[in-house]
Amino acid sequence: MTIKERIKRVFTGPGVENPLLKRTFFSQIILTTAVIAVCFFIFGLIFRKHLNFTLATGSMVIFMGLLLIGYQRKQDRIMHGAIYIIYCIVTGCVYVPVLYIYGGGLQSGVPLFFILAGIATILLLDNWLMFLVLIANIASAFITYRIDQKNYLADEYLPAATHTYLDIALSVIIVGWAAGMFLKTLTKGFEEKEAKVNELYNKLEDAATKDPLSGAYNRRFLMDYLNKCIQQVEDGDMKTFSIIMFDIDHFKRINDTYGHLAGDDCIRNLSLIIQNTTRKTDITTRYGGEEFICVLPTAEDTPAFRRAEQIRVAVENTQLSEDIDKTITVSGGVMMYKPGMTPEELIESADHNLYLAKESGRNQIVWHDGGIPPLVYSAYDGDALRPTFNSGRRFSDATKF
Repeated sequence: MTIKERIKRVFTGPGVENPLLKRTFFSQIILTTAVIAVCFFIFGLIFRKHLNFTLATGSMVIFMGLLLIGYQRKQDRIMHGAIYIIYCIVTGCVYVPVLYIYGGGLQSGVPLFFILAGIATILLLDNWLMFLVLIANIASAFITYRIDQKNYLADEYLPAATHTYLDIALSVIIVGWAAGMFLKTLTKGFEEKEAKVNELYNKLEDAATKDPLSGAYNRRFLMDYLNKCIQQVEDGDMKTFSIIMFDIDHFKRINDTYGHLAGDDCIRNLSLIIQNTTRKTDITTRYGGEEFICVLPTAEDTPAFRRAEQIRVAVENTQLSEDIDKTITVSGGVMMYKPGMTPEELIESADHNLYLAKESGRNQIVWHDGGIPPLVYSAYDGDALRPTFNSGRRFSDATKF
């Protein structure tokens, strides 16, 4: 492996964490460092700190500007990694010690910035590079403290008593602000990742449980949901529930006469009608082909029948495909869950009622093995409601192609 390949591996190889998040961190860190340098530069001028302190803070502002320019011009991960290293080493091993020595040592707030230098190193670097730079920063801090401990600092570097409190107060405010911004960036990154993960999870869940053509749930979801409803009834959490099984009348003729695309339109729009007509707690599933099953939790068979009739009327009064100029109708079978039934038995009973609806002339809803339907209220002329005693029976011969 060549030297160039080794260098590339350091910045792009295994163990290198989220480069996009690093860019966000670096932008925040550069801004924070520049603000710190500007504040101390102004502070040094106002309180006439040592000239070396003012020069150090001024050069620090220029250095951060040059790093930012180079970072923005060169959109390369290796170059960005090199800039991260330069920043961490120069800041932690040069600027912070210099500011400490010429800014007043422990009598100032500069020691707090050793903490920020360590945080920046951990956020920007990975693998052995991070450990090497951290060791260098720790060694630099130790040497600086030893210099201060031996009283090597000249009196001219030490601030006046009143300035000490201002130094410390200013440093605490800046470090607190910087730490808060880092945490905010981390939180924002976490929330964005969590949102993407949730979005991906929802898409995967939809792909696994929903039919792509109709947007309704698929057969697999239906069987799981029916088992849950049965369990709720057995546990006493729900009194009962009902299902409605719909089938588009003469669907094969529709496909043969108008084509499969028109048939797909019918399936898609029937699903929309069912979903828009039922409650939010009800679920619509595509059982297979042109067959749909709607599950109505807590509903007995009478309200389920009325809901089915409402859907049947809505379908009859809706053009399901622009390519079809004839009325499309549906037939339906209603069945309420009886204790001891399995999901398969419940569906078989609803399918039997659907079969009777087909045999009786289609475009109708059947329950109780063809028993007399209940009184149903259907909408006419806007919001006016009138009782319809022949609900559940064929209204027209419009389904004849």
